[in-house]
Amino acid sequence: MAEAGAEEFAQFGAAALDAFQALFEETEHLDHRGNDAHACELLGDLLIDLMHYAQHRGLEFNDILAQAHGHHLSESNSPDVYAIGATVQLDGPAADEAILLGHPTRGSITGLLVPNHGPTEYYVHFLGQTSNQKVISADLKTAPPFSATTTTQGLINDPLHAEELLIQTMTRIGQADIQGLRPHKGDLNDQRALLDALVAWNDMEKHNVTDLLLAEVAPYLSTDAQQPAPEIPLSPAQLAAQAFPTPLAEGLTDQLPAPHNTSEHRPATPAARRHSPGR
Repeated sequence: MAEAGAEEFAQFGAAALDAFQALFEETEHLDHRGNDAHACELLGDLLIDLMHYAQHRGLEFNDILAQAHGHHLSESNSPDVYAIGATVQLDGPAADEAILLGHPTRGSITGLLVPNHGPTEYYVHFLGQTSNQKVISADLKTAPPFSATTTTQGLINDPLHAEELLIQTMTRIGQADIQGLRPHKGDLNDQRALLDALVAWNDMEKHNVTDLLLAEVAPYLSTDAQQPAPEIPLSPAQLAAQAFPTPLAEGLTDQLPAPHNTSEHRPATPAARRHSPGR
């Protein structure tokens, strides 16, 4: 599937509003796709219910909204923000501190938060870290591109994917060693190529990069119970950055409920309950 863009994301939103509208008998006449007033009414009602849901779950809706605003800017290719998946590096005192501690200074954007007040905050994955680090925009600048690297799994052209694949490869090699088996030649070649590429891109010593990666591989190397190489899942932000794996039409066919004639069981329209004298 081709990389999803703003138009397809808008269709996902329209489909969500279709499903919300179908819950209420008295909104069947509304045409949110062609009438701006109808769209505003349904969007407002949906947002109110989402606020109630966040409150019920004990979540801070404004923080979620700020993060969503940042993702929207990123997916709209706004020049004011780094896109999800962009490669960046620390700048200024933040970079000096990381270098002093022997930490990586280059990473990939996995999320962002645009607050009502203050600078944009980015979530950045740095090599070897198990959680993303929050960094303000003033402490970041664009990093050099990652050199495309040929492996048995195909051409790898971003550091995040390279790290995930290298961890899986190192795990298979380590498990083979524990079992007294000879590692596959393809895994050995991939390990060498990916390690060299990550060392060059991160501008770090090879032993430092290896130490960071071994810390991630170690939990999977157990003599008590052999585990398969880790298949590291992508976060929602990363999935969005790399496009959805299922075409929109297929996803909607599989997920949207079938039409039914149970209008007598549907609740009253949200507009009716919100515009009543008691609301």
